Amino acid sequence: MKTKGVMPIALLAFTLAAFFAAGWAYGQQQSLRIEVPYEFVLGSKVLPAGTYSFSADDKWLVVKSAAGGGFYQQVISRLGGPSELFRDGSVIFDKTNGKRVLAEVWIPGMNGVLVHSNPKNQDRDVLLGSTLDQTHPASGKAAYNLTCSRCHGPDGNGNEKADKFFKVVIPRLNSAAVQSKSDAELKQLITQGIRNMPPVEIDEAGFRHRLPSQDVDAVIAYVRTLKR
Repeated sequence: MKTKGVMPIALLAFTLAAFFAAGWAYGQQQSLRIEVPYEFVLGSKVLPAGTYSFSADDKWLVVKSAAGGGFYQQVISRLGGPSELFRDGSVIFDKTNGKRVLAEVWIPGMNGVLVHSNPKNQDRDVLLGSTLDQTHPASGKAAYNLTCSRCHGPDGNGNEKADKFFKVVIPRLNSAAVQSKSDAELKQLITQGIRNMPPVEIDEAGFRHRLPSQDVDAVIAYVRTLKR
């Protein structure tokens, strides 16, 4: 199926207006806003890392960049039965020839949208919308327990079994050395990793995905509470 790239500006504006008008006609238009930390391929276009919003109907996926610009891609098919993993929204990329190609979009409250198809055993990246209620005071702790606690310990004071397994003393998060780092430094460590520590990811239902940006911020806020 032939896909299309960027519309001419006038046609894009008309199409988006018609798309959202149709959304209001059928009820509230659902969308997903998510931060993509790497460049990716949409149809014939390579889009830079950034924050994007995704909305869809039965024929088109509309992708809008927070930095400006709109793109659309023809839908191959709808994917039924969103699992627990996708309930808060996600975007899935096929890793092909060293590139990440946008393959599926799962918008909260809707079935999935397939825009690129590869063999089932294709390597994939999954980015999730936040699974945490950011107004809840325990949200940072919940994210920490899902990711960091297995190596750094539930209270940030370490895990001797993890030290033994990795043959290194894993930094204690409640130590002055860690607590003296800025939030920006901690965010870089979580999202990019360092030396033997890879970027923080969760493995759910066979998919590995990085923490959404807002959940990284919540984890850092919780780590601050571990200070000795």
